[in-house]
Amino acid sequence: MNDRAVLPDMRAVTAFVEIIRSGSLTFTAEQLAIPKSTLSRRISQLEQRVGQQLLRRESNRLIPTQAGQIFAEYCQQFIDLAQQSQLALDALQLEVSGTLDFTFHNAFSCRWLSEKVEMLMTQHPKLHLKMRTGFNLPQATVGESVILWLGPVTENGLRHECLGQLSQGIYASPEYLQQAGEILHPHQLTEHKWVDTLEHSTQNILLKHPHKKPFQLPPQQSQISADQFIMQADAIARGKGLGLYPNWLAELSISQHTVKLQRCLEDWHGPSLPIWLMYPYGHLSRRTRVFIDHLKSEPPATWKY
Repeated sequence: MNDRAVLPDMRAVTAFVEIIRSGSLTFTAEQLAIPKSTLSRRISQLEQRVGQQLLRRESNRLIPTQAGQIFAEYCQQFIDLAQQSQLALDALQLEVSGTLDFTFHNAFSCRWLSEKVEMLMTQHPKLHLKMRTGFNLPQATVGESVILWLGPVTENGLRHECLGQLSQGIYASPEYLQQAGEILHPHQLTEHKWVDTLEHSTQNILLKHPHKKPFQLPPQQSQISADQFIMQADAIARGKGLGLYPNWLAELSISQHTVKLQRCLEDWHGPSLPIWLMYPYGHLSRRTRVFIDHLKSEPPATWKY
């Protein structure tokens, strides 16, 4: 039998895909917890098996060759199929149990996440979930943990998977707008009081319009800067000023009658915030895979890329 007809080593295939994602042999070796020499040897053996050079160096990064790009697509299918087969085998055991640490950005302290978790716990009553609200991006820890985060992130030792983007708009309370008057253009925003989150209090805000030139809003003097979106929304709803706020969270608040918010300048949009799902590299326990798949299933329609 031709050696090339035999399935390649799964470890080598996984390593190859991870190198393409990171562009670094050193970083990938650290994430997979193997010596750099071992990783290099696996890639060399993989190239010998397929009879093609798969990677080349450009500047300080490793990038796939044309053959590598084609092979990577099939490698990802191979990995996905292996994971699906493992899930099918695990399903024979049915039971999902044990403890899982779950940290989420304060923006997700809302009914959507509560209902999402409640649905999973009903299906798997022996699963114990330790939930923590995060204000700073956690680092990877010993054991398995899952993080749901919002906004820009840095490397923290975990795999990052983007689930979508939250668009943002300018909001005020209806009472505030009745007193202050209608806002027709972003340059009027500088005339109003402002309610910020701590993350945005010192940043310029680029507002975009589908048919007009972007408007650069300089940092506004804020009497209130909150470290939680829910506190920011409460301050806005009580008429303390205007604020840049995620549209999805505003829609939840309005539909659930928790706070009264009104969109200003509806055709103008602030910078979108990426939604990140983070979890360990390598093999994951069944409870972690089930939890990740559950979080990824049926995302809100407004979580757009």
